[in-house]
Amino acid sequence: MTRKAVIGMVRAAALAGAFFLAGGAIPLLGGILMMLAPAPILIYAVGRPSPNLRATIAVLLATAFVGVLWGPIGGLAYLVSFGLATAIACYMLERRSSFEMITAVGTGVIVTASIVAALVMMGGPDALIKTVHDELAQGMARGQDFYKLLGIQQTIPADTQASVISLTMRLSPAFAILVGASTMLLNLRVFWRWAGPQRLAYSLFGDLSRWSAPEWMVWLLLAGGFGLFIPVSAISDIALNGFICIGAVYFCQGLAIIGFYFQSLAVPSIVRGIIYFVVFAQPVVASLVGVAGVFDMWIDFRRLKPPSPEANNLGDFF
Repeated sequence: MTRKAVIGMVRAAALAGAFFLAGGAIPLLGGILMMLAPAPILIYAVGRPSPNLRATIAVLLATAFVGVLWGPIGGLAYLVSFGLATAIACYMLERRSSFEMITAVGTGVIVTASIVAALVMMGGPDALIKTVHDELAQGMARGQDFYKLLGIQQTIPADTQASVISLTMRLSPAFAILVGASTMLLNLRVFWRWAGPQRLAYSLFGDLSRWSAPEWMVWLLLAGGFGLFIPVSAISDIALNGFICIGAVYFCQGLAIIGFYFQSLAVPSIVRGIIYFVVFAQPVVASLVGVAGVFDMWIDFRRLKPPSPEANNLGDFF
């Protein structure tokens, strides 16, 4: 390995570790920077000689960097989450995997590894649940203190706080999966934008305005919907979390439909930005976008499917 490659490796590892540490040091913006932790190493390693070796060594260097500044627990937290995501993404990019497969595999592995590591560190599921509950309660208390500093004296009733915490814990598996998937997609997009077309011999994303979820996924959505009515709390919770995750996939398909018509109608960028803002800020609109993604399988809003012979014969008959 050349001197230039070693310097680039150290720089990528330090930047990845700094992004990870920013999550605990910088409010709000730090969370976004933390999600970008895999990107520097992906940009450094993918598409170059010995990419998997480069990525592995860089991840270990970043783990050591985080461990020195945040302690062994911080280093382990980076390794089983963003470090593992980086290694998986690099390996699968070199094998020309689709972005859907990289996102699915990466999310599943890092969420599972993070849960296992948390269970081991906390000493079991009961201790983990109590820790998460206490962290949520402290977060709500800090939020109220922040609002008081802004002059807002409104206090959330104790029963409302308990309900919010209970619902958040109930939906925590879906939140973890969605955050993991968003992290994988964000880093793949950053890599593709920065160096992908020059480094990869295939198109990672293609035309996203024509993207569609696999047709079999609608059965998972229906199963999750029916599972909500099962009078067993554990099963209904699993169904609810699954329904949210599959619904998020169809929400992305709804966004692809919107993007398709933006391109077809040459909608100005400022109008696109306003519409996207409304979609993400207004839950009712977001729900309608998700419903459009589901019904796109039958209605075919973008006319991407070839006309069936039966439809042609029916047209000839009339």
